[in-house]
Amino acid sequence: MFKDIFGNNPQTKILDFLADYPRFDYSITEIAQKAKVSRPTVYKIIKSLQEKNLVMKTREQGTSSLYQLNTKNSLVQVILRFDFEIASKVSEQEMKAPLKKRKSDLTKTKAVLS
Repeated sequence: MFKDIFGNNPQTKILDFLADYPRFDYSITEIAQKAKVSRPTVYKIIKSLQEKNLVMKTREQGTSSLYQLNTKNSLVQVILRFDFEIASKVSEQEMKAPLKKRKSDLTKTKAVLS
């Protein structure tokens, strides 16, 4: 959802992906694939996000480090609430749009039958 509002830059793509799955941890390769960002760029951005305490390294798996959003960080909590609110509003709008169309179709059908 962030990408729709804040643009399609690599940091936004990474935060958007991690915010969608805050309870899971991912390797750099997984983040790169899912967020559609190059691995070298993910390395740079993850380092920056770690320095800001927004992302944390959770564990090692083989030779890979895994990362996830630091949900204990108050800014991350705000980001997650914001992401949820955006998703809720978009969902509401999508639910209303078909209802308006159905009402319009029903009105047209009634007019034809009259």
